Amino acid sequence: MIVEKYFGIERELVQQMIEATKNMKNEKSGDNGFQNTKVFLFNEYAVLKTQNMNFRNVSNQDNDLKHLEKLSKTLLDLQAQGINVVPILAFQSDDGNGYIIQPRAKGTELYDRDRLHSSEKDYVLERVKFLSNVPQEHFDKFVADIIKIHDADIIIDFIGKDNFFYDEKIGFQFIDLNAHFDYEYEPDAAKPQGQGKHTGIAFLSCFMPLSHCPAYFASMPKYGEIVSKLLSELTGEERNVLKEYNKKIFVKCKTATINNGITEEIMNETITNHEFILQMQHLELMNLCNTH
Repeated sequence: MIVEKYFGIERELVQQMIEATKNMKNEKSGDNGFQNTKVFLFNEYAVLKTQNMNFRNVSNQDNDLKHLEKLSKTLLDLQAQGINVVPILAFQSDDGNGYIIQPRAKGTELYDRDRLHSSEKDYVLERVKFLSNVPQEHFDKFVADIIKIHDADIIIDFIGKDNFFYDEKIGFQFIDLNAHFDYEYEPDAAKPQGQGKHTGIAFLSCFMPLSHCPAYFASMPKYGEIVSKLLSELTGEERNVLKEYNKKIFVKCKTATINNGITEEIMNETITNHEFILQMQHLELMNLCNTH
């Protein structure tokens, strides 16, 4: 089944770029276990050659790609509202395999995946330092955008640090927004309600991609070996420096969450629950639970 959709971009230009990729080496690649993606970069656009586009998640197939069409329109609507999402401009699919075309994100990714996975300690320390010094207003905008994206029922993969870009003029941007929550597809899926519904996702989506917190990633099988290697190469002084950078990011994310309407009481309840205890203890932040 062939499906093509275009959102403000000419089909001829899309075809030219797709054809050009056949003689290009992909710049990036990704594999989440069921979707393999190769990324080809042009001056203004990115072309993603993707497998299994007809799955809205690992278990639910959508052969006519209505979920992707809806997602594309939602992202364009969010962008029109000033949210720093990278939208989908077009997609082509032949039985679920095909291409997604997007504008290129501005700035640079938060962390280069290859350098992060090879545990280049100087690179990690430099990036955490840089991100810890990002202005508070960019943190505030980041969390505001997270809340808007979450309200639109779009899933943010905050574990992938290269799913976010940073530009010194416009701040943080979101890429790889390719899935919805299943509230409308699954009858038993209940959408969270109330003021506290955003707290965990807003704080996690801010802190996890920006920081490099060993206490969290060491607990994840996929990253445990990477974190162990990095820690083994850091001196005691470097570990303390990393902790201080992470602490600055933690406090800025907490401040941004409160600045976006989450009460300090709800914020403190969230960051002192079991999900955050390891990070709090590692960063020696337990005493900051009641400060702003």
